[in-house]
Amino acid sequence: MQAVDNLRPSRRAWWIWGIGASFYFAAVFHRMALGVAGLRAEQRLHFDHEVLASFTALQFLIYLGMQIPAGLAADRIGPRKTLAGGLLAIAAGELIFGLAQSVPPAIAGRALIGFGDALILINVLRLTQSWFPARMGSLLAALTGVVGALGQLLGTIPLRAALEGIGWTATFVGSSAVTLLLFALALVAIRDRPPGVPAPTRADHAPIGATLKAAWARPGTRHGFWAHMAMMGPFQVVSSLWGAPFLIEGQHFDEASAATYLLITSAGFAVAGPLLGALADRGIRAQNRTLLVMNALVVLLWAAILCWPDGDGVPRALLMAGFAIVGAGAAGGMVAFALGRRETPSEAGGAATAIVNCGGFSAAIVALELAGLLLGGDTAPDAERFRIALAPMLVLSSFAFVRCLRLSRQRERAADAADAAANAAAAASRQPDPAAA
Repeated sequence: MQAVDNLRPSRRAWWIWGIGASFYFAAVFHRMALGVAGLRAEQRLHFDHEVLASFTALQFLIYLGMQIPAGLAADRIGPRKTLAGGLLAIAAGELIFGLAQSVPPAIAGRALIGFGDALILINVLRLTQSWFPARMGSLLAALTGVVGALGQLLGTIPLRAALEGIGWTATFVGSSAVTLLLFALALVAIRDRPPGVPAPTRADHAPIGATLKAAWARPGTRHGFWAHMAMMGPFQVVSSLWGAPFLIEGQHFDEASAATYLLITSAGFAVAGPLLGALADRGIRAQNRTLLVMNALVVLLWAAILCWPDGDGVPRALLMAGFAIVGAGAAGGMVAFALGRRETPSEAGGAATAIVNCGGFSAAIVALELAGLLLGGDTAPDAERFRIALAPMLVLSSFAFVRCLRLSRQRERAADAADAAANAAAAASRQPDPAAA
């Protein structure tokens, strides 16, 4: 099955995407809620920073481990059923987490949230591949990311206000009920493909091992993996867990100010998403340069923050720029999905998207857990310990940048060779046939 190639997508296609994007909105809200509620969770459930890091790392580990199954399910079962299953798992997990009075059920709840969350984004992007032309891939991925950023906005200041106003249990049980309504909407409203487009048969799919091997062999998939690691990894570390504690305990912010800076991170994502998506859809060179510039900015600004001579006196303008660029970089991480899609047959699109998505979350798991270990201990962490704890995030992003630079050159050389061959073939076809003369 190939993606639709009409010049303008239908109104129904936009409705399908909008409904799917609302599911991603909810998934990101649930994923990021612990970034705001983490310190309250420590007080409610009586654990320390190291256990808090393990909470988030476990959730992300389950998310990461489910990526390949989620991608294969998108291709072979279809987005509608897979999205519904993911939403049901999130609703159940949030209910358990909201009612938990001790650590074990709270961990079980976050694990279920991670399981359900893993099924959402890949299947929303799979819907765009079926309902929209390929030339809109970067833009739609970025727009989907913007909707997710709005979900994160709901997970910052408004979530903090809800926790203060109606309490822990009512906030999380209420969000679980809303997610259950979205589960019903997925079953009723989502359709895997446009009318008249046949569903792929079992014969259309290669064996799972061969599908994954072929996906990784494509340079676009590998490039997407490293680009996602470079920019989505820092975003997850900062926004999902360590951004607020870094500001509160390392830079002496109050909770309200820290939540505002997380809001700036989400705003950076939302503002940059459409712009980066539109730029990246202009061709392979535009994609490469867009992602490299954003990656370089993330690395440079956070290197300046972590290396600032006065560790607990980093200028607020620099902190604001760093948090904003992490959000904008995450929008670039969404564009990375289009790199994998560009060279992948439609029937294997979910597998390629899953591999790309593993990049950022594998880096996030490593950086989150290392930060928790480095911050653990009996004393409250200071600016110097946060500087050391967040260094792995910066190292991973820098390493991924080097890999992206190499793959960008490789893919551009391949594109140049393909263009030269196409031009030569076109010129040969215009030459008169001596035999005919």
